[in-house]
Amino acid sequence: MLELKDITFGFDNKEKKPLVKNLNFSVKKGETIFITGKSGLGKSTLLNLISGFCDKKLIWTGEIFLNNREITHLNIQKKRIGYMLQDYFLFPHFDVKNNLIFALPRETKNKKAYVLNLLDKIHMSKFSNSFPSELSGGQKARIACLRSVISKPNALLLDEPFSSLDKITKKQFQNFLLSFLKKINIPCIIVTHELIKTHTACKELNISNFT
Repeated sequence: MLELKDITFGFDNKEKKPLVKNLNFSVKKGETIFITGKSGLGKSTLLNLISGFCDKKLIWTGEIFLNNREITHLNIQKKRIGYMLQDYFLFPHFDVKNNLIFALPRETKNKKAYVLNLLDKIHMSKFSNSFPSELSGGQKARIACLRSVISKPNALLLDEPFSSLDKITKKQFQNFLLSFLKKINIPCIIVTHELIKTHTACKELNISNFT
């Protein structure tokens, strides 16, 4: 379970007013929470805070726990939290297949077959040998998201993974993603502007309620 307690944060500016105040919530294993709200309210900043990729100008207080262990100030690598940024950061010299294989845990058997099966499930089999430069924004987003998931982190943070997808693809990929997350049994937080609530194992938190 990923748990946030009394999180307050903001930037060191003249107003001294926090972006978010007294934020408390938890995400169980196999559960997904969607963080919604208008731009500029601190959704992406919250993910940075949880992961440890904080801006040096960010001032914050509170506690973060993962699987009953406090990770508030733990080293980024030791947290083992998967994080997909809005910049996808795919390896340009690897094709799609090898971008995914690279992320798999060492003990994974039949890596190539495993990856090709997943690509088929997200309707991207024909792009297995394509390079990131040959993909559209939506295709890059799906590969980056899938790469984050299959690395089997202790928890997963996704920043706008559906923003580049058309409505039909968005619904299909979201259904696949939520089912997969439930199967591997990890907590997940997704920042999104548009919520398509199609799965019982997810809930919504509007960050504007804490500003």
